Amino acid sequence: MPGRHKRRFLALLGEVLLFLLFAQVSYGGKASWQMKSVAVSPDGKVIAIDVRNGSSSFIYKVSVDTGTARRLTTATSGEETSPAFSSDGKRIAYAYWPGPGARSRIMIVSVDGSGPPRQWSPSGVIDLSPVFSPDGKTIVFSRAESFGSDSPIAQSHAHEWKFYASDPDGANVRELTAESFYMVSPPSISSDGQKMVIVAEGLETSQQLRTYSITNPGPPLQILQPHVANEMDHKNPIFAYPNYLPEGSILFMAVNRRVDYDVYRLNPETGAIEKLTNANGYATALRVSADGNTAVFLRWRKNWLGELTSCEVLILDLHSRMLQPLQISGLP
Repeated sequence: MPGRHKRRFLALLGEVLLFLLFAQVSYGGKASWQMKSVAVSPDGKVIAIDVRNGSSSFIYKVSVDTGTARRLTTATSGEETSPAFSSDGKRIAYAYWPGPGARSRIMIVSVDGSGPPRQWSPSGVIDLSPVFSPDGKTIVFSRAESFGSDSPIAQSHAHEWKFYASDPDGANVRELTAESFYMVSPPSISSDGQKMVIVAEGLETSQQLRTYSITNPGPPLQILQPHVANEMDHKNPIFAYPNYLPEGSILFMAVNRRVDYDVYRLNPETGAIEKLTNANGYATALRVSADGNTAVFLRWRKNWLGELTSCEVLILDLHSRMLQPLQISGLP
């Protein structure tokens, strides 16, 4: 099988396996609940999670001090995913998929619940992973310009991903990337609001960390492929969830030969890498607070057969490197 087609087959197979995985994995040991994404407020005191029950998923906000969860919106159907806080902590942007036959669009809602969510992205495309710029004047998001599958065994999925920026009301949409990608991560914006970082993968390229200018769209400013100790595959390293820290370093997850998804810090100027966690097992959805003090992610549990069964929210103090599970109450 030629390299290009082999990579595409493996990618499509991965989509099927991921779909089957999330169809069976539950949140907190409850058979009907699942989590997929998490966000943390600028001061690290509140997190937002999307919680799935059956065919719907809704976003909850959770106090880090008490673990008490409360619904953020009043939607009765559809899927709310990929929450992200504004830098002042007053708003959350997220993606909303109304249901079959529709496309996901970007929504913005007040954290205190005042006023209904506002949507602005068009229904003819798939918009996901919105994030606010530090000054709150820009939203950066990913957009899939094609939906389907060339494989008879794979679920139809979004591809031809590009990144765009817009004003918070949806005006002044402009493209940030000069190419499209087969798979991408959520974006993260630097503290000065000038750059974004993503993980991207093409049909002919393995995963790369790419940085782009937000103020002067065009080719990537930098392309990085970090290598961690005991990585799974040196030629095609596996990493995900890049996050800018205030001083300009990049926090990300990478997998080693033991299939641990640990957290690392990368200096993009020198290439120096620092490991911050150990033996996480399978972990996902790394996000960092705007003040750079707190990271959150999901860590998954396995049964005696090695099957993923549930996940928990982990809070990482980036100064002490202490990990603390968050006990959440108040979910139906």
